[in-house]
Amino acid sequence: MAQTNESVSIAIEDSVIHSDKEIMGGTPVFKRTRVPVKNLFDYLAKGYNLKDFHYDFPTVFREQTYAVLKMARETLEQEAYNAPNSVFHSDPEIVSGTPVFVGTRLPIKNLFDCLANAYSLKDFFYEFPSANQEQLVAILKMAQEVLEKKARADTI
Repeated sequence: MAQTNESVSIAIEDSVIHSDKEIMGGTPVFKRTRVPVKNLFDYLAKGYNLKDFHYDFPTVFREQTYAVLKMARETLEQEAYNAPNSVFHSDPEIVSGTPVFVGTRLPIKNLFDCLANAYSLKDFFYEFPSANQEQLVAILKMAQEVLEKKARADTI
């Protein structure tokens, strides 16, 4: 296993995401399953919650989905500090530099915390109307892509 960044390799290897050319052609999956990580983000982006996902994919443990959401949040927050984009950014003048959705004071952490607590995007939007649907779906897509890229980079 190639290790370009030891902490990232350990996080991916020891936790929940696995990419192997012999398993689903290298598609990043939840470890010890054939369930693509992409399925989780697709479910969430379509408005389903974690309970729905676990009902349809019972081989994926809750702890695995929590770990994926946590890794996604931490990775995106780090990206916000390094390279702001059109969906979220970090500005020392807004919420002390906490990464927030562009045009709001809403931390992206709130989205991942709500999703981990089995809220759907609709529930989140109801609780935090300052975010918009496009931002929420875009951040989930970014999270998926970042984690898949890391999983593939850790595979020879």
